[in-house]
Amino acid sequence: MNIIEDFKLLLNDLKEKFNSEKPIIHDEKNLHDMPEYVLEADIFSQNHLIEIAKKYHPNYEIISEELNNYHNIAENQSDIVIMDPLDGTHNYLYGLPMWGVSYTVFSKDRGAMESYIGLPMIDILLEYSEGEIFVHSLNSESNTRSIKLNPTEQSLSKQMIAFDNQFYKDPINTKKNYDILVDNAFTTRISGSSVFDIAMLIIGRLNARIWHNTEAYDVAPIFAFLKGEKFTINLYTGHRASLKDSSIIATTDISLYKQLEEIGLTEKL
Repeated sequence: MNIIEDFKLLLNDLKEKFNSEKPIIHDEKNLHDMPEYVLEADIFSQNHLIEIAKKYHPNYEIISEELNNYHNIAENQSDIVIMDPLDGTHNYLYGLPMWGVSYTVFSKDRGAMESYIGLPMIDILLEYSEGEIFVHSLNSESNTRSIKLNPTEQSLSKQMIAFDNQFYKDPINTKKNYDILVDNAFTTRISGSSVFDIAMLIIGRLNARIWHNTEAYDVAPIFAFLKGEKFTINLYTGHRASLKDSSIIATTDISLYKQLEEIGLTEKL
């Protein structure tokens, strides 16, 4: 067994659960007067990811959404694994396929070293390791291919941009930014899953993803798959983003930030 095989086992188990079992709510929280659910599938996935971390990265600190220990972390503080056991919990709960798993390894000396994104319902496992990106099929040992990011420069009016729906965290700025995107981009999408959007960006189905008031577990994979100051950008400063930032653009279009500046999206009210 290797780490790819272990991820495939977990992702296929999650797919089987999704297809054959009614979701079980493990816990319910209230966040800013909005319901937040933790499913049995979240806990199942987290337990397996922790075992993977112990097996392949035994000396690394584990950071996870469900462990609630993701506050005030940084890329260069210690060796860490940041995991999101089930991103898109509400989609999973309602039977929608846009959900997935992420696992990213950070070295305090070298930054993001490895990352894995699994989307069971579309049969994809993305791997970043040793500076390369690989796409694996969950059901075939031989169907693995290497891909490269293709930086582009095109008009915002031709770009598909994904966004989040966290209006309740900063209703003035988030709603303003969403209105600007709707008016200027070719089209926008809110999938309900950061990891799904990141995967779509990596394989070339999206041009950009914008987060507003996000957490590290939502964005950790971009610091591996999208290394480079032109690909991960702080929304309001234009500088290279970090794990501490809460408003971030991830894009493969190197002209996008300048275009967003020109239409006023990067101006905070």
